[in-house]
Amino acid sequence: MERFKVCHRSELPPGSMRYIDIDGLPIGLANVQGTIYAFSDSCRHEGGPLSAGVLIEHTVTCPWHGWTYDVRSGKSIVPPVGLRIATYPVEIIDDDVYVVIDWSSEN
Repeated sequence: MERFKVCHRSELPPGSMRYIDIDGLPIGLANVQGTIYAFSDSCRHEGGPLSAGVLIEHTVTCPWHGWTYDVRSGKSIVPPVGLRIATYPVEIIDDDVYVVIDWSSEN
């Protein structure tokens, strides 16, 4: 597993999202009421950029076709229910935001 510093907490205020790329892996970050979540930024439908969508509480909606996911678990909210996007552990150290990637599970 590797830890990657991706931003400072102040760069991601509550209710906002941002896109990051970690060694070619597209990841979205979302700040939900002060808790930061990391998730695959690629919608399971046609690969739409989830971080460019809408964040309402803990739910992100893909801007391309409206597929919706819970950023906490990656679980699809609307049909087809049961699909998931990957989620990644987030650590906050001295107000810096780190995403932890287990490369063995990405292959």
